[in-house]
Amino acid sequence: MPPASAPPSDGRRVLITGMFDMANYGDLMFPLIAQQRLAAAGVEVVAVAPRGGPPPLPGALPALGLAEMFETERRVDAVMIGGGYIVHTFPFTFIEDYDAGAVTDWGGAGLWLGATLAGALRDVPVVWNAPGVPFPLRASQAETVAAALRAADAVSLRDRGSADLIGAPTDVEIAIVPDTVADLPRLWPRRQLEASFSALIARKGGTAEDRHVTIHLRRRSVAGVPLAEIAAEIDRFAAATTLVPILLAVGESHDDPTLARSISALITTRHLLLDDPLDLREITAALAFASLYVGASLHGYVASAAYGVPAVLLARPSYRKFGGFLEHTGRATDLARDWPGAFSRALARLGEPGVVFPASLHERLDAHWQRIATIVATGGVKSDARSALVAEARRRAGPDADAAALVRALAAGPVPGGVDGPAAASQPGGTISSMRKKA
Repeated sequence: MPPASAPPSDGRRVLITGMFDMANYGDLMFPLIAQQRLAAAGVEVVAVAPRGGPPPLPGALPALGLAEMFETERRVDAVMIGGGYIVHTFPFTFIEDYDAGAVTDWGGAGLWLGATLAGALRDVPVVWNAPGVPFPLRASQAETVAAALRAADAVSLRDRGSADLIGAPTDVEIAIVPDTVADLPRLWPRRQLEASFSALIARKGGTAEDRHVTIHLRRRSVAGVPLAEIAAEIDRFAAATTLVPILLAVGESHDDPTLARSISALITTRHLLLDDPLDLREITAALAFASLYVGASLHGYVASAAYGVPAVLLARPSYRKFGGFLEHTGRATDLARDWPGAFSRALARLGEPGVVFPASLHERLDAHWQRIATIVATGGVKSDARSALVAEARRRAGPDADAAALVRALAAGPVPGGVDGPAAASQPGGTISSMRKKA
């Protein structure tokens, strides 16, 4: 587990919050990329996740639990929020196959409201690392959202859709920063992944002469479509291109391996089934060394394109984060709405040059990390706003409330009728069904 006391003797320690205890490729990459980007500034990055624990996949960082984030003996110089689709106040019961343990009811809010409060209680800077907002926040939470945003020294979101949904007050500047997984080749240059890819091909019975199309499927992307039809699409595409499909499972927490095995059983063409990735590098290698990517994972798409691989992103259903990232790259035509359309677009991509992200994307990421490094080094300027947030949380939950009660109180918003106090901590952050209807 991450250390609990002094930061590195030659630097500072930053906590980064997100879904880093869930076996899902994209989420697990955020702390690693932050670690690489901030290393030159002497910053140690410590992951914080709802439950915490050892790395869900080899190569990821271990994580503190949310409750540990509030331990006063733990030296912290700044708190960073994100990335990922984490700016919400839902209890974690809506995520299948994920157990948040004791923080199930407040962990959603804990990743951003709790993270802001943890920084405010220590009077250290809070910065946002381009997370996403999946659904509108409740109108009754507007006051809390405004207070949390004002307490942060830098607020960035990964797309304009998230900025629209968060409802920031006009005095808060929000930077729109590309999803930081676009930085992946800085962390692991392609040549450093050659051994992982060669070992993968050997492990799965492939040959060095093969060229591949890496395909990712997720339950939401096949809803209502017979799996036999998707398997037939894959067979036709492989026959037309002579590419060997790699069925890649990037999210055990989303049941990707089971779905990949189900499709594998229906495919008649020769293919490789990567339902048991050894580590994060092996997943990345399967994306970086493919000739094409077709899939439903945003970070599968981002990673592939970052390494120059022509890629098609299946938006089924269509989330704001998909179009939001493509807006940064100017590649809106990489988005497909169904599997036949995805493979049709992929076929057209075979004759095109490799993907090159625009200079503006890299410039925004460089400016983002430089800004964070500067804030961590200087301590920020939002001490008064941080104090105000702490005072508001204690006013609602009571002066002796513990961290969980403080976060619950903030997430609840003012109690109907204007009565604040401990009762606010028992108010839920809204139901998943009601929020989805608004989205």
